[in-house]
Amino acid sequence: MSDNSPPPPYGPQPGSQPGYGPQPGSQPGYGPQPGSQPGYGPQPGSQPGYGQPPPQYGPPPQYGPPPQYGPPPQYGPPPQYGQYGQQPQFPARIDSKAIKPRLWWIALVWGIAVACTIAGVVLFTNGIVSSVSNIAPTKTFASGETVTVPIDPANKPAVYLSSDTAVHYECQISNGARLAKTTGTQTVTSGSVKWEQILVINAPSRGDYQLSCTTQEQADVRYGVGRELTSAAGGIAGGVMALILIPGAGLLVAIAGTIIVLVRRSGARKRLAVGG
Repeated sequence: MSDNSPPPPYGPQPGSQPGYGPQPGSQPGYGPQPGSQPGYGPQPGSQPGYGQPPPQYGPPPQYGPPPQYGPPPQYGPPPQYGQYGQQPQFPARIDSKAIKPRLWWIALVWGIAVACTIAGVVLFTNGIVSSVSNIAPTKTFASGETVTVPIDPANKPAVYLSSDTAVHYECQISNGARLAKTTGTQTVTSGSVKWEQILVINAPSRGDYQLSCTTQEQADVRYGVGRELTSAAGGIAGGVMALILIPGAGLLVAIAGTIIVLVRRSGARKRLAVGG
């Protein structure tokens, strides 16, 4: 028959050993007992301890004030990425071939300027050369020789002399024309011959006249009939004007053309950038 009674409680059972507390007749606890040795403290009549008093330490060292550091570096504001923190939008790449007018127009207008400069120099040179060739004597004769020369008063005819040394001369002309001495010294060079203008011819009308000149000294002298040096002023002035005006016009065309091309290209570039 089984026993279903509950186990006894955990308290001391009758007849069991007592708990951990002191039992009658047991040894005393760890405290000092009567007649036991005294504790570790100094006892009356005992030797003193290890004896010197503890050493006296000086005051702690004094440290200076902590180092002073400058203010922290100031940094600029953070980069702005556009409205509402968006990334910057870069413009679309523009095809250079789509920009009009083309750059070769600038090269063209400056080519025109160069051509105008060359034309001005050529016209000036031709004007000077033609003026000199028209002034220099075309018909020459020796001392003591009589020649027939066509004379037109409108061309301002003149008598020239070519000699390596100074000479005294005398000239005569027919048909009522008169000879007047030239003021000052006026010379012109044609080829390798240097001619000096000595007389001007005042003819009453256009026609053929007989002209002769003689020289007192024995020298290699040649005479000739040409035009006054003043008659070449128009041709020389025309050459100078051509040298100034034609290159100047070419330069103005080049500058104006360059400005127009650059302005129109800038406008075209902006339109393409806006249109995307």
